[in-house]
Amino acid sequence: MLRTLSLVLLLLASSAQTAWAQNILVEKYDVEIPKEFFVPYTGVYADRFPDGFTVGIGSGMTYVGKAEDGARVFYAIGDRGPNADAPKFELDGKATASKMFPAPNYAPSYGAIRVKDGHAVLASLITLKDARMRPISGRAIPIGSVGSTGEVPLDDSLKQLAFDPEGLDTEGIDIDKKDKRFLWICDEYGPFIAKIDGYTGKIVRKYTPGVELPMIAASRQPNRGMEGIAVTPSNKVLAAIQSICDVDGKVKESKATFIRLMLLDPETNQVKQYAYPFEAKNYARSADAMIGDLYAISETKFILVERGKNADGKGRIPVFVIDLADATDISNVKAKDGGELETVADRTEVEALGVRYVAKTRLIDIKEHGWKPAKAEGVALLPDMRTLVVTSDNDFGFTFKVVDPVEDADGKPVTKAAAYTVDPSGQVKYKGRPVNTRVELTPTGTASQIWFFTLPKRVTDY
Repeated sequence: MLRTLSLVLLLLASSAQTAWAQNILVEKYDVEIPKEFFVPYTGVYADRFPDGFTVGIGSGMTYVGKAEDGARVFYAIGDRGPNADAPKFELDGKATASKMFPAPNYAPSYGAIRVKDGHAVLASLITLKDARMRPISGRAIPIGSVGSTGEVPLDDSLKQLAFDPEGLDTEGIDIDKKDKRFLWICDEYGPFIAKIDGYTGKIVRKYTPGVELPMIAASRQPNRGMEGIAVTPSNKVLAAIQSICDVDGKVKESKATFIRLMLLDPETNQVKQYAYPFEAKNYARSADAMIGDLYAISETKFILVERGKNADGKGRIPVFVIDLADATDISNVKAKDGGELETVADRTEVEALGVRYVAKTRLIDIKEHGWKPAKAEGVALLPDMRTLVVTSDNDFGFTFKVVDPVEDADGKPVTKAAAYTVDPSGQVKYKGRPVNTRVELTPTGTASQIWFFTLPKRVTDY
């Protein structure tokens, strides 16, 4: 239900509270999830989750419209499902990155959120399905395939699970402008873009790096693939890679000055690429910069949310209007030495190659207006052109922790799961020595949230 917000003015109306702060009206709600949409869980820690996991929704969002009863309706999508960090898995004798999937058959899902009378309620939920109408999962795709993150899927006892060649880690959603039956979604694994039948969840077309999409998309950092998607009035599809691409295997040292946006024309299958200049001053490293989501205003203008770890340790989640009108398609532009543009550390050097970056205008930093969730995952704009709507997900209502950690050489507890390994029998080890350390799941009670920020003027007037 609508959560309280203490600001300068309080306007009370039944269970709802809204507030003006610096001429910005803020509403915030917990997304209520009916029990029928909870994720069944029968694993090791099932006694801690008697109803299963509360479904995570809000990784991406788009505005649908007003229902006959006046409810504001949004489509929202969840990510790959309940997951947690895990020790590296000893795959064929080699320590390999892994991820725990305590509900391994969960199918990524989307649904409608209705906001009315002080409540935001998930009203429907549809699972994604392959061409034969079989539910897909969010488990990692096979190592070596295009778009693999290189992770091994494990269950909650740290035993290996099967890879899923059709697995998706969904992050964005929008409506096809030619036929509203269809939706467009994007994914962090491949990264992939997919067109789906919104009535059934069936994937009718999947766009893959190296086939329909530029191969450079596959150089995204692991789990930093397509994070946002938006469909223009003429039905072109803009997708944002979440962070800078790892074009040379040196992403942690990279001084890249932009994140790639890709504009797909489904009619011609042509793809254009653009350089979005993130707020470099806000990050200790270029690799830390992240995009949250996109929403189309026009053919060239979009709302974009930026977020990530900042150099000063403070959280910032700025929202911008971006414009592609004068930006350069960088699809075939290389650095002077023939390398990718991400290897160029100076923006002026990139511009000297004839590149015009995406234009941007700052609207608001939602952290400065009370936003509490760690992440801003979905964004939409209401028809008044003033009200920004932002969602977070709830990570399926649980967190994980390393229990009975060993101590390192300095006597400090080793609390990162990836510092350990686990063999095929499920035995956890530290530097080759068997230990009693384990990764446990605990409920958080956290809900996905949806917030409304009504600006003093239309976004196009900034």
